[in-house]
Amino acid sequence: MRMISLKVWVLSLAIYCGFAVAAEPSPKGLYIIFDASGSMWQKLPDGEFRIDAARRVLAGLAAGEYQGLDVAFRAYGHRRKGDCRDSELMVPFSEPETALPKLKELMTHLEPTGMTPITYSLIAALEDFGGREGEIVLISDGEETCDADPCELVRAWREKEIRIRVHVVGLGLDDKSRAAMKCISDAAGTAYRDADSAAELAEGLGQIQRTASAPALLILGRTATGKEMSVNGEVTGVGKEALPVASHLRNALKPGKYSLSAGVKTKNGTIYRPVTQMVEVAERGDTRVDLTVVEPPSVTAHFGEGDAVVSGSPVHAYMSGKKAFELLPGVRAYIDEGSYEFRAKPNVDNDLKISETFAAGEHKDITFQMAKTVLVKVRVVASGTRSWFRENCELWQEGKKRYSVHVMNGARVEPGTYEIRLPNELTPFAKPDLVVTDEKEQQIEVIVPVGHLTVVYQRADGARDKDDRCFVGRGEKGSGVFKQSGEKIPLTAGKYNVTGWAQKGKYDPVAVEIAEGQDREVVLRAK
Repeated sequence: MRMISLKVWVLSLAIYCGFAVAAEPSPKGLYIIFDASGSMWQKLPDGEFRIDAARRVLAGLAAGEYQGLDVAFRAYGHRRKGDCRDSELMVPFSEPETALPKLKELMTHLEPTGMTPITYSLIAALEDFGGREGEIVLISDGEETCDADPCELVRAWREKEIRIRVHVVGLGLDDKSRAAMKCISDAAGTAYRDADSAAELAEGLGQIQRTASAPALLILGRTATGKEMSVNGEVTGVGKEALPVASHLRNALKPGKYSLSAGVKTKNGTIYRPVTQMVEVAERGDTRVDLTVVEPPSVTAHFGEGDAVVSGSPVHAYMSGKKAFELLPGVRAYIDEGSYEFRAKPNVDNDLKISETFAAGEHKDITFQMAKTVLVKVRVVASGTRSWFRENCELWQEGKKRYSVHVMNGARVEPGTYEIRLPNELTPFAKPDLVVTDEKEQQIEVIVPVGHLTVVYQRADGARDKDDRCFVGRGEKGSGVFKQSGEKIPLTAGKYNVTGWAQKGKYDPVAVEIAEGQDREVVLRAK
């Protein structure tokens, strides 16, 4: 199954943002994405097939209720089983008088068949919007079965201030699928709607239609030089409570006059130098407001090793010793004026701090210079074999542990000379003078000198018993681990004791000494 990657998500954003804004804006779009996957043949609690309930409701949509909107319809899972790209735009954007009769005809022939490619369909829908604004209505009876999490995609749209909201109506969902679908609406900032009958589906679609058709305030923030800015704030009507608004939202409001107070929201959680002006929301359609705002100071954090730019870690900003906010490397963040200490600890060798002061409108790039580290993977191999110890090892310097090296993922370490230790309770091992070079990535093989022990179970009559667990300890009463009988167990030179598994029977413990290169067998005989 081919998965949609983050690169494709980013491309989808670039496609949308690349559309030119027409001198006369297109009507707002209402775009239905319909689940025609095989599970739509299941029944709702009232006994009606999910697909039949959906057919009745969608075929009954009235054009008069969608005036001022262009309507489009896409279905997925309706043509081929097992095809994660079975998603088709069946009705392109057109006036409701044209689109809805086509939709009514299509619904009579739509046969649920295949998969649930929600993410793929959302990306295709974004391209179909062609730069216009509007609403997507996702009607689904199950969660994504093909690609990456659609929640992350919708969250990315919202962060990029794409003026398309995704509404979700879940049709006959269980708790698991409901949680997955609600995640999408939460990411979009819309209300999730459940439907367990045709009536509830019709009501959910009606609520979305009324939201899409309601008067709304659209805010475009710009600086005095024309630079677009994301803004947040609130509106207050006469004698009414303040309502939150933002430039990335379609702010549905009742018609009337409002006092708008808004500005750029900083990482500190404040609205920077908010601007106040009166606005009047029209009786119908969208009211657009241009708001001239002040650009706050900003910062972008980077990490480097010498002249090279490297990945780092989240950066924590402090003011007067108290944490103010967190930012990601490479992402420009708007902040309040003042003095900050920026802290980052990408690994154990780099505990970094930078202090900077920011004035109004000032941008600074800060770079954390990191001590050079390389990726090291260590393979600890038993001598005389190609078998290896599937355990983490440790690198020590001057009597102190510097690193724990994961058996599969390795670790980033500073180049240098170390003592390697295998902190195994049964076969402890240490070797000095392990050299880590400045090569970017390296795999080091360490040979552990061992002998081998094989444990055999016998019944009381002397016949061999089937293999099972046994306990191998180091020294007379040393700690140890459970092993499997019948297999060669690699052990460093020393004295060991072997005990049978109590649930298998009663056995006398056996003491054995292993030398390097030696193969020994011990017998655990049942009493």
